[in-house]
Amino acid sequence: MFNWLFSNNMDRENSTFVKTLKSKGANKTAVTITVGDIKNGIVVDEYGYNNEVVLFLRKNKKDR
Repeated sequence: MFNWLFSNNMDRENSTFVKTLKSKGANKTAVTITVGDIKNGIVVDEYGYNNEVVLFLRKNKKDR
């Protein structure tokens, strides 16, 4: 815990997992998205396929 609190900010971003999704590459492997990946806008799967990371905001259901 102390290592995480006092480590370099870049280390924390690359080690803080947000979600695991399937790659859009041919093999559809699982990729783990980190805070750093979101900031960079790209996550690379184990076969080297670059996946774009895009965030969407949506209205609440009652407002649609």
